[in-house]
Amino acid sequence: MQKNNKNDERSAQAYIRKLSIKRKRKIRMLKAANVIICAFTFVVIAACMIILKRPKVSETENRTLAKWPSFSFSDYFSGKYTSGIENFYNDTVPGREKFKEWTADIRDMFGLKSEEVKIHGTPVKQDVKENKSKQTAFSSFAAKASETKTSVTTAVSETEAATEPTEDPLDDPNIEGEMSNNILVYNNRGIMLFGGSYSNGELYAQYVNAFKSDLGDVNVYSMVCPTPVSYYLPKKYSDLTASEKDNIDNINSYLDDVTPIDAYGALMEHKDEEIFKRTDHHWAQLGAFYAAEEFAKTAGVPFASLTSYEKITKQGYVGTLYGYSGDNDLKDNPEDFTYYVPKNNYTTTYYSTDMTDEYEGNLLINLDNVDPVSWYLVFMGTDAAVTHVHTDVGNGRKLAIVKDSYGNALVPCLTGSFEDIYVIDMRYFEVNAVAQMKEWGITDLLFAMNTFSATGSNFECIETIRTQ
Repeated sequence: MQKNNKNDERSAQAYIRKLSIKRKRKIRMLKAANVIICAFTFVVIAACMIILKRPKVSETENRTLAKWPSFSFSDYFSGKYTSGIENFYNDTVPGREKFKEWTADIRDMFGLKSEEVKIHGTPVKQDVKENKSKQTAFSSFAAKASETKTSVTTAVSETEAATEPTEDPLDDPNIEGEMSNNILVYNNRGIMLFGGSYSNGELYAQYVNAFKSDLGDVNVYSMVCPTPVSYYLPKKYSDLTASEKDNIDNINSYLDDVTPIDAYGALMEHKDEEIFKRTDHHWAQLGAFYAAEEFAKTAGVPFASLTSYEKITKQGYVGTLYGYSGDNDLKDNPEDFTYYVPKNNYTTTYYSTDMTDEYEGNLLINLDNVDPVSWYLVFMGTDAAVTHVHTDVGNGRKLAIVKDSYGNALVPCLTGSFEDIYVIDMRYFEVNAVAQMKEWGITDLLFAMNTFSATGSNFECIETIRTQ
C-alpha cells in the first residue's frame, strides 16, 4: 500500500514537471512570436516609410512641407544638416493627413471638454512691454500648463462666478477652456494667440524706412493687419496673448516719412460683420475690403463701392486652423467662403519670382476643382509668383504691394484705385526690389502683412529683397 502511494506521488510530480515544461515552452513560443510580430511590424513600417510616396504639400495646413536639406560641410558639422533630415522625415510622413485626422478623432474622445472654449497648446510670448502683474500671471499659467502637458480646465473663481454678466459676451468670466496647443477655439471659431515682439517691430519699421530712403519721392505706406485675436478673444484669456494694437502702435512710432494705415481701427468699426474666417488664419475678403478702403482714403485715390463687385459664395469651407489644431469642432462646422470679383476692366500678368518667365492669367482663379481648404488661393492662385494688374483707371498711379498671404485679398479691392498694381511676396522674390520698382516706375509702395509676420520672422525678408 505504501509502495503504491509512492508511485502515485512520483507520477503526480512527473505530470507537474511535464506541465511546467509545456508551459515554459508555450511562454517561450509566445515571446518569440511577439518578437517576430514586432520585428515584422517595424520592418513593414520602415519599408513603407521608404517606399511610399512622401507628400510635398499639406492640404489641411495649406503649406509646403519640409524639403530634403542641401549638403554643406558647415551645416553638417553644426548639426543643421542632420536636423534638416530629421525635420524632413517628421514632416513628410506618408499618409500624414489621414494620421492627423485619426489623431484628432481619438483626442476628441478623451479629456475634459468645454462647449465654448478650447485652447490648443501653450502660447509663447516674446519681449512684449507689459506690466509686471500681467507678465507674472501669464508666466504662472504657462509654467503650470508646461508641467502638466495635458488638457487643463481653467477654473472660474467663486468671485468671478458671481459677477454680473456684461453686454459683451466676450467679457463673461464664466467661459471655461482647455489647454493643449496655441490656438483657442471659441464658438466654433479658431483664434491664433499672438506672441508679439517690440524689438522685431522696431526692426520691421527700420527696414520699411530703408525702402523710403532708397526710393525717394515714392509714397510709402505700412499696413500691419490685425488678426481675430484682437476682436474675438474672450476677455478671460487676455493674459495669454500680447496686444496687437500695442505692437502696431510701437511699429508706427518708429516709421520715418512712412505713412501708417490704420487697418486695426477700420476693422474695429465692422467687427460684427464677417471680416475674418472662423476656420482659417486668414481674414475674409470683406475685412480686406475695409482695410483697402482705409488705404485708398489715405493715399488719395478713388475706391469702388462693394456694390460694384460680383459677390460669389461657396459653401463647405474648412480652412487651415483645423489642420493646425486638429480640432473637430472646426472640422464639423464648416462655413461659407465669400469673395468679390471686380467688374472694371483689367488684365493680369504673372512672372516667375526671378522675373524671367511671363504668362497671362486670371486675377481670381476658378475654384471648381480646388480642395475647400485651399479656397483662399482664389486670390492670384499662389504666393510664389509676381503679379502685375493693369487696370482701366488711368490715373498714372502705380502701386507696388510687398506682402505676406494677407495681402492677397487686398489686390482685387484696389483695381478701381490704381492704374497698375505690382504684387511681390517678400518671402519668395529673388531680385533686388528697389531696382525693380524703379524700373516699373512705382509711385506708391504698400507694405501689407499681418502682425505675426511684422513681429515674427517674415519681416526679415523685407531687408533681404531690398539688398539682394
